[in-house]
Amino acid sequence: MADGLSGNRDERTQMIKFHDQLYAFTGDSNAERYDPVFDSWASLKSLTLSYTKRAAVVRGQIYAINVDIRAKKTTIERFDVGLRSWETVLLSDEGYRGNSCVVAAGNCLYVLGGQHLQKYGQEVATSERFDTVQNKWEEIADMQQERSFAFGVATQEKIFVAGGRGRGIGALKTCEVYSISTNEWQFIGSLNVPRLWGGMVCVNGTLYVLGGSRNEYTVESYDPTVNEWTQKTAIPVDEIPEKEKPSWRGCALKLSKAVLDKLN
Repeated sequence: MADGLSGNRDERTQMIKFHDQLYAFTGDSNAERYDPVFDSWASLKSLTLSYTKRAAVVRGQIYAINVDIRAKKTTIERFDVGLRSWETVLLSDEGYRGNSCVVAAGNCLYVLGGQHLQKYGQEVATSERFDTVQNKWEEIADMQQERSFAFGVATQEKIFVAGGRGRGIGALKTCEVYSISTNEWQFIGSLNVPRLWGGMVCVNGTLYVLGGSRNEYTVESYDPTVNEWTQKTAIPVDEIPEKEKPSWRGCALKLSKAVLDKLN
């Protein structure tokens, strides 16, 4: 397997890996797909995603959680590849929060923290998960700290969440880990710099954090043996004019052997 990292210019951009390709959903509802074999991007009008939706891949399918502010409801949607359209799976009151962290693990979509949409955008620690097999919501333990605009990743039956905005605090450096088996959260070592809307990826068992809406171009990795984050490198952005330096996120693209053979 080979791993790669990719960045994007819009802080609201979401990036997911699907069928050996990279999908990017920008804040203006556009969707693009990167094909590593042809080293090219293609526009996908049928897969557009508004900035109120959060997408993730569960059991080989693309799911999205859409927060409908007018209806005060949350819609779970699944993308039908054959029909090239979104289909509604469930409309409910659960998960109705803004700017939550959404992570896929096992058969579930985890919705972590966010902002209470009926209390002036107040940050919350509330956490839930949607079971895509049983098509139902389940309550899980709240996070240790209220946070919105956070980011995370699942690996080895655990979910790691970092950064975001705290209630009355601003950008956060704190990080937490959730044990799926015990339904418990606990703090781990903090980031070196606070980040909003960053990206967290797991590459060959190692956690990396990169990007964010504070124009932060450093990359940090987590060492569980000492419970610390260490700066590993910086993203080269010298060619971007200072006034145009964007916020960005990233994701890991793992390529199958079949794709690597084509590349070779």
